[in-house]
Amino acid sequence: MRQTEGEKQDGRTRNAQVNRERVYAAAIKVFASRGYDAATMDEIAAEAGVARRTAFNHFPAKSDIATEWAVRGGESAFALARDVDRITSAADRVRTYFHELALTAERDWDETRQMTTGLLRGHGVPPHRSRLSVELRDWLRDCLRERPNDGPPPSADPALTVDVLYDVFQGALMRWLPQEAAPHGAFTAEVDAAIALVLAGFASDAGVPPTGPGTV
Repeated sequence: MRQTEGEKQDGRTRNAQVNRERVYAAAIKVFASRGYDAATMDEIAAEAGVARRTAFNHFPAKSDIATEWAVRGGESAFALARDVDRITSAADRVRTYFHELALTAERDWDETRQMTTGLLRGHGVPPHRSRLSVELRDWLRDCLRERPNDGPPPSADPALTVDVLYDVFQGALMRWLPQEAAPHGAFTAEVDAAIALVLAGFASDAGVPPTGPGTV
C-alpha cells in the first residue's frame, strides 16, 4: 500500500523528532563526561548515532543545546506550578515555580553546572527574561487582585518584580556554580528564602500579607 504525501511528511517529522531527542540526550551525556568546553558536536553526533550534519541541523551550536535544557526545565517547573488542585494562591504559584527550578538544578548538579556554563558561553548573562515571564507577571497581577478591598492602592510593578525574581534566582545560581559538590538542599533553601523575601516586599507594598510556605 503506497503512502500518501501527508503520511510521508508525518513520518519525516517523527523521525526528525526522534533524532532531535537522541542528539539532546547524547549531548547531556557527553557534557557530563567531558565537560561543556571540551565536548564537541562530532562527539555528540557519534554518541547519538547520527550524522554530524544531522546534529548541526537540530542544534547549530552547542549553546543551543544548553538553551533547550533551560527551556525544558522552565516548562517543567511551570507545569507543576499550574497545578490548580494543589496550589490555591497566585503567590504560592510563583514560589512553587522557583522552588521547582532550584530542585531541578540540584537533582543533577553536574549537569546544571555544565549546561549553565553553556548558556554563559553562548549568551553571557542574559539581558532578557524567560519567555515564561509573561505568565509569572500575570500571577503577580493576580496577587494584587487578591488584596483586601480596603487596602491601599498598589504601587508594585509586576513586570519589574519578575525581573527581580529572575535576578535573585540567577544570582544564587552564579554563587553556587563554582562548587563541584552537590548543594544537598542548601541551594534550594537559599532560593526559597530569597524569593520569599522579594514576594513579601511585593505583597506588603500591595497591602497583602504574605502567606504560604517559605514566607519570611
